Amino acid sequence: MWGVSRKMFGLGCKLMKLGLNVIGPQVRKFRARKGWTQPILARKLQLIGWDISVGSLGKIEAQLRRVPDCELMFLAKTLGVDVRDLFPKHFPFKQVGPAFQSNKRMAIFPARGEKDGHVIPN
Repeated sequence: MWGVSRKMFGLGCKLMKLGLNVIGPQVRKFRARKGWTQPILARKLQLIGWDISVGSLGKIEAQLRRVPDCELMFLAKTLGVDVRDLFPKHFPFKQVGPAFQSNKRMAIFPARGEKDGHVIPN
């Protein structure tokens, strides 16, 4: 995809590729602050009605899975934070903006059937 500074996300490394979500690192941070493992958080989410596996939660934290708005609400409620707290404080809008607007895209991340913002031929 495109490189943005990890420093902007407060992650310390020089470069990163934007994953399929921007909330994964914050989910991991809030989970760790509570002293919870991924299985514990997954179980707590299951108890309030979201049937999520430990593997799927791991993919969210690793930014390898998209996170719909309803799931954001489950995560925020279970972690005891506001939904806004799950988003990075310093998002690199100036670097992401051009990619967001290219090819008349309506989303930052590739949709199904797309790779790096381009439709994959059948």
